[in-house]
Parts: sequence; structure tokens; C-alpha cells
Amino acid sequence: MAIWGADVEQLRTLGTKLQAGASEIEQQRSNLTRLLDSTLWKGPDADHFRSEWSGTHTNALNQVVQALKDAGQKATKNANEQDQASR
Repeated sequence: MAIWGADVEQLRTLGTKLQAGASEIEQQRSNLTRLLDSTLWKGPDADHFRSEWSGTHTNALNQVVQALKDAGQKATKNANEQDQASR
């Protein structure tokens, strides 16, 4: 007979760490954006890089942030459901 379930505390810890990872990426994205904005750099290469950063790279980071938040919420929800099922 197979046992299904999870260690609820480990699952909650995972959810918390995933959320923290999302926050860390958001903070680093903001830090890098501020640094880029304050860097004296002019010309076509600078314009191209800033455009890529504010478009492609920022969007990719936003997608990672959202995926980590979603995964963290799911892990926490599953921990709560497991906890309720075990009572």
C-alpha cells in the first residue's frame, strides 16, 4: 500500500523559500535598473542595451518572479490541505 502525502513543515518551508526567491529577484531587478539608469552611458549600444533590459530581460525576470510566487502559493496551499487531511 502506497502512502501519499508530504511533510507539511517541509512543504511550508519550500513555499516560503520560493516566495523569498521571488522577492530577491524583484529586489535585484530593481537594483540593476537603478544602476543602469544612473550609469553615464550614451550612444546606440547604450540605447540598445537599455531597450533590451527594459523589455526582454525585465519581462523574463517578471515571468520568473511570477512563476516562483505561484509555486510558493501552491506549495503552501498543498501543505494546508495536507494538514487538514491528516487531522
